[in-house]
Amino acid sequence: MKPLIKWPGGKAGEIKKFEHLIPSFERYIEPFFGGGALYFHLAPQKAVINDISPCLMDYYRLIQKQDVMFKHLLLCYNDSFTRLCSVCDRKYGELGRLFASLLEKNIEEPLLRRQISSFIWDNLSPAALGYDFFDLLVLDPQQFFSHLTTNAVDKMLRTVKNHETKPFNSQDLEDNLITGLASGYYMYFRRVFNDISLGNIESPSFAYKIANFYFIREYCYGSMFRYNAAGEFNIPYGGMSYNGKDMRSKIDHMFNPDMERLFKNTGIYCLDFEEFLQKVKPTENDFIFLDPPYDTDFSEYEGKDFTLTDQTRLAQVLRSTPAKFLLVIKNTDFIYHLYKDHFHIDTFENMYTYNVRSRNKRAAEHLIVTNLPF
Repeated sequence: MKPLIKWPGGKAGEIKKFEHLIPSFERYIEPFFGGGALYFHLAPQKAVINDISPCLMDYYRLIQKQDVMFKHLLLCYNDSFTRLCSVCDRKYGELGRLFASLLEKNIEEPLLRRQISSFIWDNLSPAALGYDFFDLLVLDPQQFFSHLTTNAVDKMLRTVKNHETKPFNSQDLEDNLITGLASGYYMYFRRVFNDISLGNIESPSFAYKIANFYFIREYCYGSMFRYNAAGEFNIPYGGMSYNGKDMRSKIDHMFNPDMERLFKNTGIYCLDFEEFLQKVKPTENDFIFLDPPYDTDFSEYEGKDFTLTDQTRLAQVLRSTPAKFLLVIKNTDFIYHLYKDHFHIDTFENMYTYNVRSRNKRAAEHLIVTNLPF
């Protein structure tokens, strides 16, 4: 099985580098679950999973229940977003004419804003995007349309400047202009996410809150975490390549008998890792897989710091566990010296994407730390 949600630092691509070390076990334990790549790969008969992110673990609880309303809300997100992109594609001629007028200096920003607002009201109505979408997901239609307008105008203005420097081909130009509206859709629901998270508004339902969380995780750039000083999640829309995105196959993957069977015997927790391990009481028949936050680069997780003190605390907990364990973590001098005198260590290189504005990749050496013999 594949993971259900995009999550930074996932190990789906690295499983083959340490799978041969995984022993037989009666119960699978994972204290830093995230996207859970190894859990889905192994599909254990019995498991307990944990993560410090409340929304993430509530998401898995709804999957465990195979919650019907949650599925319906996810489908509303998917269908309305694909309809928006489809309508904009069909009606692109109108956007293209506005762009040409702006490029030729025949229209100024105030009139452009009114024209784009009219385009949105005429073409992206409840009839076009779905009545369920407006009834169940859009909490403030005026605010939703305002986000569409503002992002579409800003994107068109930026695209004109970029086009004057280096002209776009026709397809890239179309993709850029449609991205303005797609990002407006995302930005409205990112605002809803932050308003709910910060207590500015109350979520209509538990399922609504988690469906909103899933949509934001799925469509934000690079599935990254970043919060500003006010505690607001501020990762932008994923970009042009997300315009044609369709989540239906992922939703079908979440809601099927195999997934229901997998989660049936899985305990789901949202605790500090040490409290979690104390609660589930690992034995020599258990296997613990650990993929904790690193002590550099991505040490902030869900707006919370995972400090060097936490890293030390984790190493101390592992020294006393009776269970078999395998830990994968980026190699630093600090981490290496925490484990070198107590456990077996191997290394491998992993490629990871860095910088929210960059798609460049760097290689980083990772440690495999275990109390099992190699």
